[in-house]
Amino acid sequence: AELHLGQKTNELFFKRSNAVSTKLIVTNYKNFKCGVKLNEGELVNIRFQPNEDVQIGDIYKVKIAEILPNDSGAFVTYGKGDQRGFFKRINLPNGDKVHEGQSLLLQVRSIGSKDKVHLFTNNIILTGKFINLLPYGDEIILSRRTRKNLDTNQQDKIMDALSESEVGLIARHNLIPENLDIAQSELKSLNQQWKDIELNAKELSEEGLVFQNTYFDQNFVCDYSDKNTDQIIFSDHDRFERVKTWDEGLDSSFADNCEEMSSDQIEEHFNLSEKIDYLIGHQYELPSGGNIMFGKTDALTAIDVNTGSAKRFDTNREAIQLIAKLIKLKNISGKVVIDPVASDQNTLRKLVGMLKNEFRDDLSITNVYGYTRGGLLELSRSRNDRSIDELNLN
Repeated sequence: AELHLGQKTNELFFKRSNAVSTKLIVTNYKNFKCGVKLNEGELVNIRFQPNEDVQIGDIYKVKIAEILPNDSGAFVTYGKGDQRGFFKRINLPNGDKVHEGQSLLLQVRSIGSKDKVHLFTNNIILTGKFINLLPYGDEIILSRRTRKNLDTNQQDKIMDALSESEVGLIARHNLIPENLDIAQSELKSLNQQWKDIELNAKELSEEGLVFQNTYFDQNFVCDYSDKNTDQIIFSDHDRFERVKTWDEGLDSSFADNCEEMSSDQIEEHFNLSEKIDYLIGHQYELPSGGNIMFGKTDALTAIDVNTGSAKRFDTNREAIQLIAKLIKLKNISGKVVIDPVASDQNTLRKLVGMLKNEFRDDLSITNVYGYTRGGLLELSRSRNDRSIDELNLN
């Protein structure tokens, strides 16, 4: 059974379906760029990009302003007034350690929430459709989805074809042996892009922006398309043209599915506003009559499961399914603890397996650890962007 989210506020129900029709919608929600993935009309993935000066993926020429005690990181200035960022790993790829006053190229890894600073990294990545370029790396890596989708012979063909690269590469899930020639062409383009970035950095006399990540739409389509994607819908003509033209320069596998709809048509057909509004809440009802409640602190996210009239196992089962979906949709990261309805040890063990299974297709790395001494189910999820709760969508 597949959970349906967002059709009615605080209402949850189930639907069985064999065929899956996947649609990607690239649009706007309030003051945010937005990418939405729907399976059979149900919201399964969503990403936002705020209209801000600094974006994840931007590359800056920064200056090391202050190294913290015990080499635990460094604050950097990056050319935005007196604002500072944080660089956690101060050892460079060549083994050297940074020093105060040093200039180097770093990429924005995550946007700080509230009063926290932005996090920078020297693990720079330039993303493409088939290849991600790691200019400071030296390994060829197959993404998790590539390893999952391809057999050993196909993986070996890709590794052999990319083996002569002098920098690090990640083979994305869109790469298959049949389009290796196109991927090699894209790799040349990414290498040239990196050379231009280095040149731009040399021409800057002070710290500042050297590469602006304007690839939100392309990256969303790449990350969330799959074999069932039959429509990629755009509400904005310029964004439609940009993605379509970009893909036509490669293999046109996305371009063939691209089409335009007005914002009103999208809302009429897919009711996105109500689906998104559903995610902004903190309390969610379960079919059994129970509910789950989300609470966010600076340290972690706590989720409480409250029982209804159903059996404890049924309430916990419904809660685990909904919690996993909401964690992915809200894009919650960091430490998460869940307080399930008290049950016997056998039932609690089953919940751990169920939770792990719910995250098997998650693009973020999620680790389910089991129970604390106090009986809380603990997990952690890697951060790839801000959560909905941090974006102030109200």
